[in-house]
Amino acid sequence: MNPAEKGTKTTRRFSLLDESKGLFKSKFYDSYFMNEFGKIETARSERYGSSYSIVILHVDRFKDDKPMQDKGEILEFIKKLVGAILEVVRTCDVVGMVEDKRIIIILPQTDYFGSLITIRKLAKALEFITTKGEPYASIIFSQATFPRDANGFGELVGVALKRVTEKKDSPWEKHNLKDKLFWEIVESLSGIGTDSSEYSTFDMDVSEEEDETLLDRINEVIIRDIKRSPQKKGILFMGVQSIRPELPVKKLVASLGTTATKTFLIGAGDEEETTQADSITTISLKDRRIRETLFTFFLNEDVSYGIICREAWGGSHHCFHTSDPYLVEGLVMKFQMDYSLQEQL
Repeated sequence: MNPAEKGTKTTRRFSLLDESKGLFKSKFYDSYFMNEFGKIETARSERYGSSYSIVILHVDRFKDDKPMQDKGEILEFIKKLVGAILEVVRTCDVVGMVEDKRIIIILPQTDYFGSLITIRKLAKALEFITTKGEPYASIIFSQATFPRDANGFGELVGVALKRVTEKKDSPWEKHNLKDKLFWEIVESLSGIGTDSSEYSTFDMDVSEEEDETLLDRINEVIIRDIKRSPQKKGILFMGVQSIRPELPVKKLVASLGTTATKTFLIGAGDEEETTQADSITTISLKDRRIRETLFTFFLNEDVSYGIICREAWGGSHHCFHTSDPYLVEGLVMKFQMDYSLQEQL
C-alpha cells in the first residue's frame, strides 16, 4: 500500500468516527471523552471501595462476512445499533466508541455479575441486528470489572479487548452454540452422534453399588469452595436424574448456610414444580432428557466449571467438561431461557 492510499483510508476511518459521534450528540461520546470519564470513574471507585465495569461490543462482521461499503449505510447501521443500546442502559451508564467497529459502555457501581446481566439485556435488545435480516451483523460482547481485572481504565479496556479474541476462539462463538437450544448444545458437547474430537470428553461409570460418583465428588469440591468464601457471588446449577431425599448432594447443600451463591438442584419429576428451602432452589421438570443427564455448572468471579454426563449404555455416561467461562455462562443462560426460568446470575 502506498502512502497516498494509506492516508486516504485513515482519513475515511476517522471521518466515520467523527460523523458517528454526531448521531447522538448528548448521549454517544468519542474515545477521548470515554477515556477521561473512565479515569474519573476509576478514581471514584478507588475512593469508595466499589466496583465498576465496562462492556465492549465488537462488530465482528457485516452481512455474512460481506463488508458494508457505503459510508451512509454504515452510519445508518451505527444509528440503529446505538439507538437500541441507549434504550437498554441506565441513565448513569456512559456509551461511546472506543475505536473502529467497537462500542464501549461504562457501568458505574456494577460488579462482574452485573456486567453479565447487562450483556444479556443487550444481546436480547439487539436480536433484530444479530438475527439474519436487514441490517445484519455478528456482534461479540466482552466485559471487564475494576478492580477485579485491572488497576486502571486503560488496562480494563485492554482486558476486555483481549476477551473479544478469547471469546471468538471459544466453542460458544466458534461453533455457533449461541444459536442453538440447550439440549442441542448438550448433544454436541457430549459427543452423542457428533464429532467431539475438539472437546474434552471422557466416560464415567455409574453403578447402583456406588455411594458416590465422580460428579458427586466434583460437587463436593465446589460446595467446599463456596463455604470458604460465602460472601463471594456465584451461581451453581446441579442436574440430577431424579430428586430423592438420600441424594449425596442434598446433604452437602444443607451444610452450606447463608452464602452469596445462588444454588439450584434440578431433576426429573412427575410435576413441574419449584421449591425454595434454606440455601437451595429445587426445580422439578417433566422432561425425560433430565433423567438421562447429569450436569453441574458453576460460575463465580474467580472460577468457572461445567460438566455434562449423558447416559450411554450399561450404566456408563459419556461426559464433557470445561473451564471456559463463556461456555459455562452460556449454558446457564440457555437452560434458564429454554425452561422459562427467571434469568438470574
